[in-house]
Amino acid sequence: MTDARSRPPRLARPARKLPTVAGPLVALLLALAASLLPATAEAACTPSGVAQINLGSTTSFDARAAQSVAGSGAGGLACTGILGLLNFQYIHVSVDSLEGRLVHESDGGESIPFTLALSPGGVPLEEGTTSPNLAPGGLLSLGGSSGEVLLYVGLGAASNVKAGIYRGTVSLRWHYATCASISALNICIGGWSLSPGVTQSCLLGLCTLSTGSLPGAGTAVLLTITLVVTPDCRFTANDIDFGSAPFADAFGTVTGHIGIMCTKGQTYSVGLGAGNHYSGTRRQMASGAHRLQYDVYRPGGLVWNATDSRFEQATPAPGDIDQAFPYEARIYPDQPTPPVGVYTDTLVVDVEF
Repeated sequence: MTDARSRPPRLARPARKLPTVAGPLVALLLALAASLLPATAEAACTPSGVAQINLGSTTSFDARAAQSVAGSGAGGLACTGILGLLNFQYIHVSVDSLEGRLVHESDGGESIPFTLALSPGGVPLEEGTTSPNLAPGGLLSLGGSSGEVLLYVGLGAASNVKAGIYRGTVSLRWHYATCASISALNICIGGWSLSPGVTQSCLLGLCTLSTGSLPGAGTAVLLTITLVVTPDCRFTANDIDFGSAPFADAFGTVTGHIGIMCTKGQTYSVGLGAGNHYSGTRRQMASGAHRLQYDVYRPGGLVWNATDSRFEQATPAPGDIDQAFPYEARIYPDQPTPPVGVYTDTLVVDVEF
């Protein structure tokens, strides 16, 4: 006879619920990456407070043409570190004031318009605006040595300006949140490099950026842009053509003028070279080995030369129109008539300013 015994019922084990791993996995990966980085792997963005872009020099005549990219330079913010590992970065620039004129250092009435952009020939920055993020995916695209952020200057046409040093200033404000090591989902190992007003919270070396605090108050930088305008002169002159005649004393007098245009405000003098075949006290034209003596005279009968008989222009040049210097040219009638031929010479116009 079988002995019937009672057994307690078996209880089914509840199914185990797998934990969510997305958040911990990101933290784990970041922690693992941190363990692989050198202990000295630190970096930060450093605003300079002041910055300068030197555009070099240009003549007053070249300054008359607009240049979409006249030069570039560091804009007052440099970010260094392990740039190849940067993922989530935030760099913005805002413009507190931008008058848009380079002004002559001693004559405020003289100025040259300029623009400032974030890329060559890019959209000009405007006063009271803040740029979009300049560093999506990393700082390598910013273009400067040592991680400097470059700015590009364009010049407007300056129709007629004096020579001298021209300066303009721009009040900028840099806003940034950069991670020197590895970042993901706005979490940075070791902490973010932050401009004033941007915040973060950290736990066990993992720092979460408060993106809502961007762009923050930022750090002010005063940017100075400098351009040197140099003086120049240009001239126009027609050839002196005596025509033809059978005898040396049969040539007529030729009149004309040389037009000189110099940089606004310049005083200058104009001399005339002795020519290629000068001999004794006379200029000469040549046809092979033969010579025909002539000269060029200032009003009043003085021979115009490059030494003791120059035109002195003491009145400052207007800069936008030619100033005329008249002359008379004559062939000496007291010389023997040379053989038939075409006689020529070349004179150098010498302008000193």
